Amino acid sequence: MQQTWKETHQLIELRKVPLTNTDVAAGVASGRLLRLTAEVAVPRAYFTGLPPWGKAEARAAAVGLTADKAVVCGMAAGRLWGLSLLGVEKTVDLLLPGRSRPPSKRLWISGSTYRSAALPEAQITTQGGIRVTTLLRTLTDICRYEDRDEAVAAVDSARRTWPTFTAEKFHERLEHMGSFPGIEAFRETVAMSREMIGSPWETKARLLLLRCGDAAIVSVETQVKFHDPVTGKIYYVDILINGWLVLEIDGKSKYLGVYGDDPETVIRDEREREKALQNLGSVVLRVGKKDMEEPAVGYCAMVQLVLRGLHNFTAPVSLPRVA
Repeated sequence: MQQTWKETHQLIELRKVPLTNTDVAAGVASGRLLRLTAEVAVPRAYFTGLPPWGKAEARAAAVGLTADKAVVCGMAAGRLWGLSLLGVEKTVDLLLPGRSRPPSKRLWISGSTYRSAALPEAQITTQGGIRVTTLLRTLTDICRYEDRDEAVAAVDSARRTWPTFTAEKFHERLEHMGSFPGIEAFRETVAMSREMIGSPWETKARLLLLRCGDAAIVSVETQVKFHDPVTGKIYYVDILINGWLVLEIDGKSKYLGVYGDDPETVIRDEREREKALQNLGSVVLRVGKKDMEEPAVGYCAMVQLVLRGLHNFTAPVSLPRVA
């Protein structure tokens, strides 16, 4: 049986603890247990050891357990759906069912933000014991409340997790949702998305390159397949620029198993792939999250590296890519 989010993050619903259980009360008083909301606590040592996205996941679950009527939505809901996101939300977005208006701010659950929008019952479901918006509603809300890069990363992640959720399927299901604020922006987001993207930082890199506007960048392809004629092995590259320059995205998340893959396997496969691609004649550049931080003026380090690579290296005569 799949674990609930409450079990995954060792959450304790204080209102359900028997009065005879003095250990929990003592834990809260001593600080051994940390209150994430007025009604939900977590072992402090466990929570402190979580990465930022893990803390956000635990907070989303805690707020969801605390809410009597409200439903977790937006990025927090995406996290509880298992989506890989670019940023880490500071608060948990909530929506009330139907057309109910948000309560006064003084009544908001600690660490939450109530959004004002209609929420039909048909767009409410449960993930790991927490009431959340349906996947499509979650994605449309992320598109509505967050920036475009975050929205595309969320849709990319959904398409990787559920391969049958194609762009056509998105548009088909949108028809059943009717009109809503931001529907055209969401259609554009789906059009910008790609299937089988390995991480949100691959999404970010692709979008940065596409909006760079430099004439040197002619094409940006993702998850391109190469065949090694010597070993017979197939390799996928994160991003292929102009048909020959390979860009691989490093990320701490990939090495912590965040995207569902064994970290040791990820590292070993990356090294093997890079060596094989270089032996095939391709140029491989590696960048990380920090290289994609956008300055106030000019290009980020990743884009500058790519432009230098296109200028300094010569494209091979041919590469054994699989069409």
